[in-house]
Amino acid sequence: MELGRGRSGARETGLQAPLSIGQGICNPRCMIQPAAISARSGAHWTIFLPSLAVAASWGLVYVWAVSRVPPLPAIAAIALVIEAAVVPLLLLHAFLRARVLSAEVDPGEVRLVSGFPFRRRLVLPLADITLAQVRRSIAQRKFGGGALALVTREGRRHLVADLAGADALAAAINEAIRKKDP
Repeated sequence: MELGRGRSGARETGLQAPLSIGQGICNPRCMIQPAAISARSGAHWTIFLPSLAVAASWGLVYVWAVSRVPPLPAIAAIALVIEAAVVPLLLLHAFLRARVLSAEVDPGEVRLVSGFPFRRRLVLPLADITLAQVRRSIAQRKFGGGALALVTREGRRHLVADLAGADALAAAINEAIRKKDP
């Protein structure tokens, strides 16, 4: 079904092309047009590393406890309880944090959403931000990701950890600050 020719002279159809990765997709709650977003990021997979480290550590404790002569059944049982109960809760918590975590840079403001079980929503005008930095743990230096650290004109500091595109966000914020304050 053809509808005619558009302003560009190309034929228009009733079907819309899907958005490409570069165009971005707007979260329905943010009510921002996709073209207006300068940078956007969600959680990086390193958000799961602390949970995986706990699982590996207690797995090693279990192996050590059962390989001793004589075996240490009480320590092995404690390790199994932690592996069966605590590690899944840590992984679930990390998963739910990852689903909530987002950061967007608009032409006039920065929107940050983090935290589980208590969400923390923060909207900062770009005019109030003096500096945006990326901070990384040792694991994030190796595997990617990072934390976005913002400093406001009043001296307040805001940190959003475990972002996948912290570099792009910091660059977009610092570029907007430079354009505003030459």
